[in-house]
Amino acid sequence: MGIFDFLKKKLSKEPTKASEPSLEQILFAQNVLQIIGPTIENYGFIIHKTAVEKYSTAIIYRKAAQYIKITGSTYPTDYPYYYNIILGEGDSDSFFESDWNAIALWRLKNKIAPLIKASDYSFPFGKQVKFSVSNANKELLKYGISFLNGDLTLFKETLSEQNTKREPYKVYTPTINGSFEVNDEPNSVLQKKKYT
Repeated sequence: MGIFDFLKKKLSKEPTKASEPSLEQILFAQNVLQIIGPTIENYGFIIHKTAVEKYSTAIIYRKAAQYIKITGSTYPTDYPYYYNIILGEGDSDSFFESDWNAIALWRLKNKIAPLIKASDYSFPFGKQVKFSVSNANKELLKYGISFLNGDLTLFKETLSEQNTKREPYKVYTPTINGSFEVNDEPNSVLQKKKYT
């Protein structure tokens, strides 16, 4: 399939079908549910939603207003492939809300241990999946323990620092003279104010 065929399919008005989960996403999701799931559940979180597709996984656990989302991506455009443990407070199902009300676990790791370089986890394949997810589970217990216990002080401080540095999304509107007018997207402006 060429790039133009891909774009035609994306832009067509035909309904798209959910993609069949790939083997690597199934294996990743199974390990998350078997390794991280019981840890999170021990702190009172319950499973809220699971979505495993060809190139992505999203598993969400909730406890009152708190949520933990484990996401993984092998989209060809997302190379190098990655996964994250996301900690949030508020709506986990609305993109505009969850995009601003959550932080990745690695941000807490950077805050607690600034000399350790932390970022997204590399998406694991084959025999590396269990090892990688087990390591992420240990880091969740080490760096996310206050969040797991319901103490949101460090979480909110880190969230505010993250969102202070972020710009709202931009909307580019064509003008009659062929240029573009650039404005802040209103929903992201509201979320930035709310979570900074």
